[in-house]
Amino acid sequence: MTIQTASSRHFQRKISDFCDVRIAPLVSRRALENIKPYLSSLIIYRKPPPMRSGRIDWQSVSDACGLEWEVTAELKKNLQAGLEAIIRWIDKERSEDQDLSIPARAESKPVHPSRVSSPRPAKTSTATSSHRVKAKTGVPPKPIEEFPRPLFDWADDPSSFQQALTYHMRRHGETYWHLYRAVAGEHETFDHKTLLSWTNGSKVPRSVNSFEILSRIERRYRLPTGYFKAKLPHQSRSASGHDLGEDISAAERRRLAWHLPDDFNSLMFSKREEILEWVRRIVISGSTDYRRFQAAAIRQRYAIRFPAISYGGALSPRSGSHSLEWDGEADHSAIEDPDLLAGVVDAPPRLAMEMANLIRFKTATLTTLGFQRNGVWGKRRLRRKSSISA
Repeated sequence: MTIQTASSRHFQRKISDFCDVRIAPLVSRRALENIKPYLSSLIIYRKPPPMRSGRIDWQSVSDACGLEWEVTAELKKNLQAGLEAIIRWIDKERSEDQDLSIPARAESKPVHPSRVSSPRPAKTSTATSSHRVKAKTGVPPKPIEEFPRPLFDWADDPSSFQQALTYHMRRHGETYWHLYRAVAGEHETFDHKTLLSWTNGSKVPRSVNSFEILSRIERRYRLPTGYFKAKLPHQSRSASGHDLGEDISAAERRRLAWHLPDDFNSLMFSKREEILEWVRRIVISGSTDYRRFQAAAIRQRYAIRFPAISYGGALSPRSGSHSLEWDGEADHSAIEDPDLLAGVVDAPPRLAMEMANLIRFKTATLTTLGFQRNGVWGKRRLRRKSSISA
């Protein structure tokens, strides 16, 4: 029912005043401008808010109002009062409509007895009732455009991935849920929570499937190819999720992942086999710079050395001398090992001082006033730490 009555207009004004007093202090102005039309539409069409298991479906309400970042417990509590008032108003209006229709039925002319024995077909009523059951409540979702028009010009270029993604979403007036529906589709394995984690900065793309979604977003917003990928942290990391088969070990997967294209999974099987054979023959087993670097890195176990820990130092008040000894003998084997000395660099003074302070704190009999620790490092524990840093 879309007929505006005096009662519905009056109740809309009351709900608008309710939003200004109870909802406005909890949300942004843009969110408030989305909540008011949504509540008014429920009153105009006399549709109760979406329910699930007898309770309000907050996920549907949040999606309809674009509140994925602002839904808090206090907002739910205040917004629930308004939704429950709308439900009571709808029930009251429906009951009044039924009361008005009863006298009209009583004053209608009696039906001829001959017509009672032949009931009318109920196809129309059945179709209408089934249509009413399947109809979704609330405001319909925003239509998806292939290339949405930006609300303002591209004037800023954030340096981080999370800021760049949220900036261009705001520039096109889209929420994360609408962007997910536009780029992921209904039959994709990509989860909408993953896109939400990108927007709030808790996660960044790492897999080849995520890079494919990034390319779709770049195409949708008409951004340069690789725009978002260039802003990801840890550029030296390799992508994960390549379809290499079950006969390849985890160690070989890590070596191969550095040299496979992002669209490896979408290529034909013969093309993928060709790429794997070339990487194994030329890069992994050949005489390339990468192979020489990998061979040298395997022989070199450690890269940073802490002399104060390796050769001894005044690290613990419990040590009787300025050197750390294990079983009565000083450990100088690391000095005589040429493989460990090749390419090893001493830690910077600041890092060496921080490590020395840590060892002093963990090996002291009593901690400094105001600090607490979980356990004390003895000679055996400290020896294992020293072997890692030597």
